[in-house]
Amino acid sequence: MDRSVFLSDIDGTLVRGDVLPAPEVVQAADVFRAAGGLLSLCTGRSEEGARPVAESLSVDTPCVLYGGAALYDFSADRFLWSVPFSPHILDCMERFLREFPHLSLQVLTEQGSFVLRRNALLNAKGVRVENQGPEVPLSALPIPILKLVLCGENREELENCRRCFPPELCCFTFSSRHFVDVVSGETGKARAMAELAERLEIPLSQCLCAGDGMSDLPMLKQAGVAYVPANAPEKVRAAADLVIPAADSGGMATAFLHGARWIHETMQHT
Repeated sequence: MDRSVFLSDIDGTLVRGDVLPAPEVVQAADVFRAAGGLLSLCTGRSEEGARPVAESLSVDTPCVLYGGAALYDFSADRFLWSVPFSPHILDCMERFLREFPHLSLQVLTEQGSFVLRRNALLNAKGVRVENQGPEVPLSALPIPILKLVLCGENREELENCRRCFPPELCCFTFSSRHFVDVVSGETGKARAMAELAERLEIPLSQCLCAGDGMSDLPMLKQAGVAYVPANAPEKVRAAADLVIPAADSGGMATAFLHGARWIHETMQHT
């Protein structure tokens, strides 16, 4: 039988807020690994933002980070693959900052996370480790850039700022009601999952995935088995093979245990 790998989103799927997975989720992840599965993360977070969760789950398989813009190996502490923006993204960011003064803008790079502009919602709901230090000017950013995070109260305003990020250059997706992830138009979570599967020599039919946002939808549709929390948007839930309890109810324990049974059942039919 081919090996299987479980790729889990973090925010809204594994956990809600700046907390670590519950003990029952960690135990269920160990059960999945004991069944022969590999465990990975597929998240919009940066390396520094995902590290505490990866360590809590003892993840030793490369992970999809930055919304699909990079593969990172926490065991070796190195990037394996990345798809940064072209330099034209700086013009897009300049326009965004000028036209949408109430929206925040975070920039994630291999050198770290930078905040060009904050707002109250980012401070309340953003990933804390990625929202540190003073605001920096556009001219001070290191290049290349892997991902942008936009945040605002008004979803319509967030939707309108799509015009600053042309589709031939950017992949623009809502990760939640108030957050938008922007990565290179040449990548995304599904593209990065396919890259990881190829490197692991695992067919997509043996990839199990969990996610709760629109940015997760392409990978959920591509995976062999898809898990979606019950409080995810209807369009995302429609892609689920199994709807699981919400993150704050430890729903990923259900997913990992189901995945372990799925591996055993698959082995019996090979």
